[in-house]
Amino acid sequence: MAGTWSVVRCPACRNCHGIRGQPRQCPHCGQSLPSTTPILATAETSAQLRIEVALANTPEELRDELRKKLEKMDEPLIASSSSSPRAIYAAIQKAVGADLILRREDVQSVLEKLGSELLVDDLLEKMELDGTLVRQRDGTWLLLE
Repeated sequence: MAGTWSVVRCPACRNCHGIRGQPRQCPHCGQSLPSTTPILATAETSAQLRIEVALANTPEELRDELRKKLEKMDEPLIASSSSSPRAIYAAIQKAVGADLILRREDVQSVLEKLGSELLVDDLLEKMELDGTLVRQRDGTWLLLE
């Protein structure tokens, strides 16, 4: 089970995220997580983890429809004529700090540097649906590893 990811919900902020091993600290609010934090789901791959985290953070009545859509998608990002999805994702990973917080202007800067024709809001929405990003209340996004 060493390669398995777990999805847990922070009891303080109620946001779900993926972990390996024992829960330590919530990446959303910074609260310490008790060792008794229940595991909501498990995943063997990062692609499965993105889906499970996105579903856990989605209202229950929308989960079945979202699961169907997410499982149909092969690529975590939109294909672009000017930049590959992998290049965009790698550039976004470099743009975030150690806190993994992404701002709209960070994405705009990445797309401009790559000469991509994608719209910032379209990319952010796609990455949210893919479970690559989680929108936070303060207008930023958390990049899931």
